[in-house]
Amino acid sequence: MIINGGSRSNALWFTNHLTNAGENERVTLCEIRNLAASTVSESFQEMGAIAQTTQCKNWFYHANINPRGNELLTSEQWQTAVDRLETNLNLTDHARFVVEHKKYGRTHRHVIWSRIDTDRMRAVAMTDDYEQHQITARSLERSFGLQPEESVFERGGTKARPERRPENWETFRGKRSGIDPHTVKNEVTALWKSAKSGKKFAEELKARGYVLARGDKSLFCLVDKAGDSHSLTRRIAGIRLAQLVKFMKDITHKSLPSVDEARAAILGRKPIKPKQPNRNAQASGSKQRKSKRSPGSSKKRDAEKYP
Repeated sequence: MIINGGSRSNALWFTNHLTNAGENERVTLCEIRNLAASTVSESFQEMGAIAQTTQCKNWFYHANINPRGNELLTSEQWQTAVDRLETNLNLTDHARFVVEHKKYGRTHRHVIWSRIDTDRMRAVAMTDDYEQHQITARSLERSFGLQPEESVFERGGTKARPERRPENWETFRGKRSGIDPHTVKNEVTALWKSAKSGKKFAEELKARGYVLARGDKSLFCLVDKAGDSHSLTRRIAGIRLAQLVKFMKDITHKSLPSVDEARAAILGRKPIKPKQPNRNAQASGSKQRKSKRSPGSSKKRDAEKYP
């Protein structure tokens, strides 16, 4: 059994994905709990309305519970699987809904929880969710007598932690632009392996239609032909940031364009510059506010307050 997921905020994408009958043989809304909603869209809207009263950005949690193709769970087993994962993620009794997909004869379920604890109006921290996915999956395999998968957390295990996959929103973006992030990763990884220096790597990227840029959160970014940005470390298989920095040492980071500048160059438009506060206007307004006070006003107020 494979369980994966994460904290999300892109409710529109998940609404389309979860209700997509075109890509699935069957779509079934199995459960809605602690919500007044009756549809997937309404459930997201209700969860989002509650989250707006907090400062939580990724306000719902999505999990995918995926048994092997030949492993068919009963309704009771599915309920046990969802409840056990909920407990391990510290989301007990949070609002949730469950959607079942059948695709290519294989059944899996998606679970959406609100991360907001309505008693405290705070989001539950999801700091070890990947580990909890593994723990829950191994526990369910033992309970249901399923064929066990090797966990990366098992002592003495030989399985390495899997490569990070593109985020759901990146996959959705790729469908819209026609540039699949998996294809980008394969292509960029091949270019990196064949390049002998950072400069040569940047040249090869440019020849393939990518622009190497400096990122805000990521040190190095790529901007593709559609103007979409990618973290470079996530588009090279098996690389670590320290390894990438060492490889790119012949490139001055400050000399690279920003993501906005690279996007503007690709799309043929001027980059949008952030608006800077008008310090002169602020200073002038401050002086005007100060000038309205007469020199003796504070003494006068004190005299009135303390006769």
